[in-house]
Amino acid sequence: MDEIFTEVSERLSALGYKDISNEETVLHYNIRKAEDILKNKTNQISVPNGLKTIWIDMAAGMFLQDLKQIGKLISTDFDFSSPVKSITEGDTSVTYALSESVSPAAEFEKMINYMINPSEEIIAKYRKLVW
Repeated sequence: MDEIFTEVSERLSALGYKDISNEETVLHYNIRKAEDILKNKTNQISVPNGLKTIWIDMAAGMFLQDLKQIGKLISTDFDFSSPVKSITEGDTSVTYALSESVSPAAEFEKMINYMINPSEEIIAKYRKLVW
């Protein structure tokens, strides 16, 4: 479990969430929750090695979602400003890389949803039948 904890921490750090020291209990809970979901979906007693990255992403996504829901995921943790696509100086024009209909926060939410809900085809590969 310590290996997975380290890898989920590294994944969160790569996504921009650096300090998990105050939230270790929440992270451990989400790691166990993601593990239980994968074991139940595959009918196996342990998470198969081929689903390790899925497990890491699910736990990280659940962690971020939990913090967002309870208001602990603050704007200083993640930059929700849109990247600039082009700038014109004469009569000032700025175009952002994201469409106007989709905010960076909505894109973040979409990423969390993708992490928490992996493709069923990937999980099905490791599913065992139970009689």
